[in-house]
Amino acid sequence: MKLPPFIRRAVPLAPLTAYQIGGPAQYYTAPEDRDNLLKALHWAENEKVETFILGAGTNLLVSDRGFDGLIVHLHKFLDQVKVDESSGVWTAGAGVKLTPFVRQTAQAGFAGVEALIGIPGTLGGALKMNAGAFSQEISNTLLSLEIIDENQSIESMKPEDVGFDYRLAPGLDNKIVISAAFQLQQDDAEKLMQHVREITALRRNRQPLQWPSCGSVFKRPEADFAGRLIEAAKLKGYTVGQAQIPEKHANFIINLGGAKAGDVLSIIKTVKQRVFELSGISLKREVILIGFTDEELIGS
Repeated sequence: MKLPPFIRRAVPLAPLTAYQIGGPAQYYTAPEDRDNLLKALHWAENEKVETFILGAGTNLLVSDRGFDGLIVHLHKFLDQVKVDESSGVWTAGAGVKLTPFVRQTAQAGFAGVEALIGIPGTLGGALKMNAGAFSQEISNTLLSLEIIDENQSIESMKPEDVGFDYRLAPGLDNKIVISAAFQLQQDDAEKLMQHVREITALRRNRQPLQWPSCGSVFKRPEADFAGRLIEAAKLKGYTVGQAQIPEKHANFIINLGGAKAGDVLSIIKTVKQRVFELSGISLKREVILIGFTDEELIGS
């Protein structure tokens, strides 16, 4: 197959993910504008090639074999932030990193997203999973979204059309977020930055941030905590290959150096099985898995 000039073959994906794990993409593109993004999507549709949209790769585990399709890496554009200080409306591209965006709003004295400091990844990824922390979710202050739909048309969406729920944004399935507008409230910048510093310190003290990981692996179950359930199952320190559940935070799986996707997947399955046996609770993954066969995913 002759490829368009903006698509490459066999690009390693491990360096593009927070886990530093995974094989190559069969096809890869990093569009520099909307036109090239739409061209890549049209090409994949015409060639019947599966497509995956990659942001910062912070909530992703790629198979050791890689991904048999097209990776569209949105890191070369969609990184602009605009603010109308009189109205408090902040508009940001989907490629904007969430933590710098949060810090920018707090420093400017605008409240509404400050509790999200330290959540890795891009704005687009955060919206796709309705990221949240400390009783604040990214959808709380959302005014509108600009998306590319299943027909490669650019459309606007309102939050009520998405159906946001805990770590869910079902209305964004099969859609690509381009930008989002948020209604923030003016507040004291120093107070907001103090809150940011406190949450940053909490994360540093509670999480094994010195090792590659995807952050929290499992969603919080109703009326409980995934970390507590995993600790109760005596799985802290559990290791497969070079992947491990750290002593510091039971809802993380870290790469100790040279871990394989199969190592991480094996731990995910063990956690789900043991927690269910002990508590009857079936944990649900936050981390996205790509490149795996249906058989490999059984039990994950």
